Amino acid sequence: MPAGSGARSRVVVDVLRDGVLYREPGDRPGAGLSRVGKGGFRQWIRRTEARLQGIDPDTGRKASPSAELGKRIRILRKIAGLSQQQLADGLGLSRSAIAFWETGREGGIQKHLAVLARILGVEAEALLTGMADEKIPVTLSPDENDLVMLYRRLDPAGKINAQKWIERQTRNVALPAESGDTS
Repeated sequence: MPAGSGARSRVVVDVLRDGVLYREPGDRPGAGLSRVGKGGFRQWIRRTEARLQGIDPDTGRKASPSAELGKRIRILRKIAGLSQQQLADGLGLSRSAIAFWETGREGGIQKHLAVLARILGVEAEALLTGMADEKIPVTLSPDENDLVMLYRRLDPAGKINAQKWIERQTRNVALPAESGDTS
């Protein structure tokens, strides 16, 4: 863990319940992510007087809050099984307004946040920040747990690619209950 005033910066990839996944700028592509507990990360911040820059040092791009919100809306809409048109109908808007939001343009989204969050089945704060305070009980098999842990290590673009790949793999696969097979 870097220490002192000469410490290198860190790019936070994901914040997990029990720690932080990060990489250091300049790490070679495909290099593994580093993980540290939240307490250790806080100590590093205090020790190095780290500051949030909001810019990825490798790409030089600043993450747009509108783009991040748009991604969350799109992902939550798909999880809810809604088309853009169905979501638009629920909000009393046009489909193009939903497409507008999902591509990172704000366009009056603030006045619709409460209803949007309700339709998508999340708290407004979770919609805005991407963080949920709810504890959702779930039982996972060891394989499912491994997949979740690997998924959490991905950056946002990797998560979207993983979701797309899984959707392609399952698109034509019928579940036993759907096909009438109960064995």
